[in-house]
Amino acid sequence: MKRPWQIALLFIMCALIGFGTYSLITHRSPLEIVEQATVPDPQTLFGKSQVLVLVEGLDYDYNQLDEETSAHSRSDIIMAIRLDLTHHRIYELSVPRDMVATLPNGEQAKINEAQSEGGPAEAQAVVAKWLGIPGFDRYVILRIDTMKDLIDAIGGVDVNVKTSDCLMYHTGCSGGTIDYDDTWGHLHVHFKEGLQHLDGPHAVGYARFRHDWCSDPCRIMRQQDVIRAIITRLRSNGLGDFLHLAPLVTALSKDVTTNLTPQEEVSLAYAFRQITPHSIVTAQVPYVSDVELPDYGDSIIPDQSAKRRLVEQFLEPQTQEQ
Repeated sequence: MKRPWQIALLFIMCALIGFGTYSLITHRSPLEIVEQATVPDPQTLFGKSQVLVLVEGLDYDYNQLDEETSAHSRSDIIMAIRLDLTHHRIYELSVPRDMVATLPNGEQAKINEAQSEGGPAEAQAVVAKWLGIPGFDRYVILRIDTMKDLIDAIGGVDVNVKTSDCLMYHTGCSGGTIDYDDTWGHLHVHFKEGLQHLDGPHAVGYARFRHDWCSDPCRIMRQQDVIRAIITRLRSNGLGDFLHLAPLVTALSKDVTTNLTPQEEVSLAYAFRQITPHSIVTAQVPYVSDVELPDYGDSIIPDQSAKRRLVEQFLEPQTQEQ
């Protein structure tokens, strides 16, 4: 099985790329751009108050030269995100990559196979059908080093490292350890529980870890914790007001692919510039059992009733926020 490593909500960083690149090209500070031009309102731009975005993080292998490659990659991270453009809130529903789904050819496979088979178009169609929603408005694809490059560009993040027992049962939350070595996968994770400052490679290692009894559910929880740590770091550094965009532009422009237009990127970047961890609501679709799929191995079956409730809460248009 491939190794998870990415995070969601980096479509905001993608927006920063567009905004920062425009700033660098025009030789004006981001604040001057804001002052001298009207940033388009996203509700006017998208023609709606809520936008659905599919965020995927690609997995990778190593070639004969021991180089990372994402050729024909599956999606290691699958997150359906609703942007509430009125209240500037973000609702993120994670889909474990091993969930059973039906591909356009009628074959049952792990849901992350859709990206490998047909790229973003097929991934959007398969995930939307699996969730029972009409479709996604936009997509953001995060390549191999997005997480590492971003965290290093902002000077690291403070993360409360937790074992799976601590994450799931809130027990043994002091003194526990996470120890795992995968030489072929270039993953070496050695942590003690507790708050600590992590650079890019160490934060990636923590977010990738899934090799214990909890597996993917706890991996997703760790990724969500890292997301919140990134947002907190951006705000505390003053990066959220666009004063320090150049390092982010350099670090992320090579890592992100999206069908957001430059104008949409600028609009979203400005609209969500004051985002806080409390404005981000996260959950993941649970599963009830597992099954062995031919050619795909151990796969998991979603809790259909829980999935429906979560889709209604997280992804369907809301007339008012709770």
